[in-house]
Amino acid sequence: MKPRYRPRLRLRFPVMLASGSQTGEGQILDFTIPGCLIESPMGVRQGQSLRLEMFLPGHTFPLSVQLAVVRWTKGKQFGVEFIKIHESQQRILRHFLDRHYAEFFTRKANVPG
Repeated sequence: MKPRYRPRLRLRFPVMLASGSQTGEGQILDFTIPGCLIESPMGVRQGQSLRLEMFLPGHTFPLSVQLAVVRWTKGKQFGVEFIKIHESQQRILRHFLDRHYAEFFTRKANVPG
């Protein structure tokens, strides 16, 4: 698994999951590159491959991850690593995360210490 270069962002938004003929819905609970934390009633197992359609806040169309792998599970929550994302989708993802990181660090800097 790739190391995390930035802190996870606590963002909550819907995601559609697919693995073979199995499909389900869930919520992304936190987000970073190279992965995210998902909560879903869809049963998954460690090592399972998934396709994701993430409904990013403020975006009209879902962001597609062609291949994500489940790295761990705990009850209805599981962590996935993004393995394959089309280049155009990567640009959208990076722009989205950069904007939210900027907001996160601005808020953190403005908190009285």
